Amino acid sequence: MEVGGLRVASIVDRIDGPSNWTIERDVHVLILYEAGSYHWLETWLDDQRTSLGDPLPGEMWLIPAGHIYRGAAKGGAVRTIEVEIPAALLVVGPDTRALAAHHDLALAALMRALLGGDAAAAGPLVAILAKTLGAMVGRPDSPAITERINDLMVYIQTQLEVSLTVEDMAAEAGMSVNSLIVHFARATGRTPAQYVLRQRLRHACWFLMNRPLSIAEIAFATGFSSHAHLCAIFRRKIGMSPGEWRRRHRSDILPAEGEE
Repeated sequence: MEVGGLRVASIVDRIDGPSNWTIERDVHVLILYEAGSYHWLETWLDDQRTSLGDPLPGEMWLIPAGHIYRGAAKGGAVRTIEVEIPAALLVVGPDTRALAAHHDLALAALMRALLGGDAAAAGPLVAILAKTLGAMVGRPDSPAITERINDLMVYIQTQLEVSLTVEDMAAEAGMSVNSLIVHFARATGRTPAQYVLRQRLRHACWFLMNRPLSIAEIAFATGFSSHAHLCAIFRRKIGMSPGEWRRRHRSDILPAEGEE
């Protein structure tokens, strides 16, 4: 439906096995994951890998007009809100980093308001998104460097449960530590260490929502040294305990088809 000059829809997507898809439109598309989880999600924008790991409730992806977005998942079910923004209303510069697995409570609230028919939410949504993207303009890297960073992101995802130093990552990418930090930040907006910690937290959140494991078991499965270590990082970065996050989001799992 159209609300405040934007188009908004709630979509439930269920896939039974490995699936790949491509999106290319003449409008910007902002996608908010509300519930459920793919068994695996990998996303690309043009030639840049933008995210690995299952989407979590509240995370969002932007597909700028005229760009090619690719996704791959191994199955699962999710409910999303999709907002289409005319290209004339939002300028996305060619050197803007991809907005992927992004968490913004204000943007998410405005998307939900739009879905509820609140036309007054359209202007603030576009304004916040423009400000966010304006802070993400950087300098593009060469295709060879982009490929190294793409490959390193895959390597990191396979090493989340073990100790992983920036020296390890630099060696894997064939770069010096300083060079890796610069190029990785250009691609992701984070240092390699910040990215690893975020991916560990995302993986821990997925376990909390989808698996009946203890907090200690999840801590060790996601590279944290102990139950206390995970709890401390969780409170600092997410603002609540792992147990509280689990209680809030267990209900975000979509039931199987036919169980609603």
